[in-house]
Amino acid sequence: MHFTQFEYTSYPSKVFFGENSFHNISKLLSSYNKAFVIAGKRLEPFVSSLEKNLGDGRIFHFSSVIQHVPVELIEEARQRQIEENTDVLVAIGGGSTIGLAKALALRSRHAIIAAPTTYAGSEMTNIWGITTAEGKTTGRDPIVLPQYVIYDPVFTSSMPASLAATSSMNAMAHLMEAIYAHDTNPIAYINSLDGMKKLRRGMMMLAAERALTVETNRFLQYGSFIAGKVLGEVSMSLHHKMAHVLGGTFGLDHSSVHTVLQSFVLEYQWDALKKEVRDDFCNALDHEYAPLALLELARSIGAPTTLASIGFKEKDIEKAVDTVLAKPYANPKELTRKGLIDMLEKAYSGKLSQ
Repeated sequence: MHFTQFEYTSYPSKVFFGENSFHNISKLLSSYNKAFVIAGKRLEPFVSSLEKNLGDGRIFHFSSVIQHVPVELIEEARQRQIEENTDVLVAIGGGSTIGLAKALALRSRHAIIAAPTTYAGSEMTNIWGITTAEGKTTGRDPIVLPQYVIYDPVFTSSMPASLAATSSMNAMAHLMEAIYAHDTNPIAYINSLDGMKKLRRGMMMLAAERALTVETNRFLQYGSFIAGKVLGEVSMSLHHKMAHVLGGTFGLDHSSVHTVLQSFVLEYQWDALKKEVRDDFCNALDHEYAPLALLELARSIGAPTTLASIGFKEKDIEKAVDTVLAKPYANPKELTRKGLIDMLEKAYSGKLSQ
C-alpha cells in the first residue's frame, strides 16, 4: 500500500475498552434527563443496574429487537420514545440493537451510547440500515455514529461459541473489504491487516478450546473493534451488498450470511487484486490462498460454510444477483451476472474453484 497521496477521515467516537468499562455509563448519562435503553430481555440485569445508579424515572427499557431493523419496529419504538420524553439513546446488544438505535437517531437526532454484545462492528460506524417490504436500504449519516462505545468483556464473554464463530467472521468480512476498498488508505489498510491477524488468532483459539475463554474473547473483541473502525472509514463492496440483499430480502441470519459468503467473494475478487494485496492477505491469514484460509477458519470453528445450510434456496440465486446488480456498490472487479451467479452457486454448495 503506497502512502504518497490519500484521503483519510477519522470519526469522533470515544471508546472505553476492557474490564469494567460499563461502569462509565452512569457518568456518561449524568448530563441527560432520561435514557431510552434498547436491550434484549436477557440483558435486563444491566438495565436494572442502570436504573439503580441513576435513580427512578431516568430509564425507559425497550426490549423488542428484530434483525435487519424492520420499519414497523422503528415506528413502535419511536412512538414510545416520544411518549417517554427521552433525550439520549443507549444500545446494549448486537448489530440489530444498535441498528434500531441508529434508526431512532435519524428521526430524533439524539446521541447514542453503545455497548456491543457481539462482534458486529456497527457501533463504530455512521452506517444505518432499515428494512421495508421492498427490501433493505442502507445509508450514512453522522448523527447515527455513537458518541461513546463501551467494549466491556462482560457482554461478549457470555456468547455461545456458535455465535462467537459467526460474529467474528462477520467482523473479518469488514476487514477484508476495507483492504481492497476503492477509497482505502494506508491507515485503514494497515489496521485491517492487524485486525485480521488478531481475529485469526482468536478464531484458532476458539477452534482449539471449543469455548469462548477470556483470552479468546480479548482477541476477538479487539479485532472486531478494529473491524468496526475501518468499516466506518472506507466504503464496502460486493460482499456487503450481497449480504444485505440475502439478509434483508430473504430473511437470512446476518452474521451467518457474512460467514458463508466471505470465502467465495474473495475468490471472485482475487484475480483483480494487485499482487501486493494478495500477498498481504495471505500473510495475514498465514496461508498460500486466502479464500481457502477463510473457508478453513469457518469450518474449524463450526460456522456454516454453505448457503444451503443457512436456509437460502438455490432457485433464488438469479433473483439475488439481479437485486445486487440493480444498485451495485463500487467493486475492484467488474460485476457480471454470469460471474455472480457462478459465485453464489459455489457458495450454495460450499466449494471453491481452487
